[in-house]
Amino acid sequence: MLGSVLSVSAQTKLTDKDVLEIQSKAKSNIADLENLLNFVTFSDASPAEVQQVIERSYASSPNQLFFNKKVVLEDDIDPSFNKDNTKDLEVSKYLNTLDVYYRKTAEPSIRFTSVQVSNVKKKDFLYVKVYFESNFGSAYKSNGSTYQKRQRLALVRADKISYRWEVRIIGVTFYDPFKPITSTENDVTVVTTNPYEDSKQQDISYDKKDFDVKSGNQRPFNVGAKIGFNGTAWVANALVDNPNTSYADVRLTGRSGGVYGLYVRYYGGYKNFGFGADLLYITKGSGYEIQTSATATQQFDFRLSYFQVPLFVNFFFVQRDRFKPYLNLGYAPAFLLNARLRDVTGTSGSDDVPDWFTSVQGNIIIGLGADFKVSQRNRMTFDMRFDLGTGNILGDGDNNVLRNSLTSPQTLGQGTFSLSLGYAFGL
Repeated sequence: MLGSVLSVSAQTKLTDKDVLEIQSKAKSNIADLENLLNFVTFSDASPAEVQQVIERSYASSPNQLFFNKKVVLEDDIDPSFNKDNTKDLEVSKYLNTLDVYYRKTAEPSIRFTSVQVSNVKKKDFLYVKVYFESNFGSAYKSNGSTYQKRQRLALVRADKISYRWEVRIIGVTFYDPFKPITSTENDVTVVTTNPYEDSKQQDISYDKKDFDVKSGNQRPFNVGAKIGFNGTAWVANALVDNPNTSYADVRLTGRSGGVYGLYVRYYGGYKNFGFGADLLYITKGSGYEIQTSATATQQFDFRLSYFQVPLFVNFFFVQRDRFKPYLNLGYAPAFLLNARLRDVTGTSGSDDVPDWFTSVQGNIIIGLGADFKVSQRNRMTFDMRFDLGTGNILGDGDNNVLRNSLTSPQTLGQGTFSLSLGYAFGL
């Protein structure tokens, strides 16, 4: 690394591609600094999580933001400090002071705006100056004082390591308008490259930080597993043209079933809603009774199993990371896997009868739920859902006891209420 840095320091010229990469990454560093400060002041973050993120910000890691632990930041945590009255704090001291003395919030309360990046400059190393306006939206714990918007300046060092530019913050101060970032002092010479010499767009991507809290959820994607149970209400239309109409009585009673499967949620980029999809194995059942005489009945029990793919939108009532209640609306096609009919009275045994039911069933989803934070990456979900089946689920299979008997229903619909509990991992 030292050899690479010395080699860069000896340069007097950079290409315009080099400059673009350095400036872009420096601007990204300021966004990451905003995210870091918000994480430290986030009321739902545990002390252990905060200390881990603080250490990673200056230690050698994929999330390193500062050049080393000796980087100095001028203190702006006390609202009374300004460019003429402040004190220097090393990065760890600064972040721990912010953790202790800034009144924490459930929502991100620190905003950086009006970010501007200077030309690339060189002294003993290459660097840029980044101007930004700091807005602390909460209060100072010691006396309850609130904050005014303040002008800040970050000094960002650039080193070329293995053909890529790495940028790190080496200092943050109050901005001095008598030393504007538009000054050309110490600017390096920029050489314009031939736009046809390389058709590939320069890679200026950077890792997503663990302390990214721009959205209410730390991780935009959540993937998990769920388990639950359901109860189904059945609605049948019975024929009454049997000559013995006084006994044409059909009764359906619901049975409980199970819900098992995987789910995906996407929360990134949207404040009040997200998207979801499930892959579920669902079982449903019913008791089925036909009155055949004044004193006799014929009783059946049928069980259906489905592969269901609910697709829906979540609408969040509250924007808190630890607890996020929501309403969900969507549509869930269900594909019949198996149907089994059992004659409870014992006259005809038990049979697989998938052709007695339609192979695909549509369902409209209406539900309520809540998303709970377990750790920085993991969440639990509690879901209450009502699936309203659309259309008749009876098929035209031969000897369909449910349809072909004059005392049996010619249409059969259903609505299912389910409760489930899920556990997800953030990606």
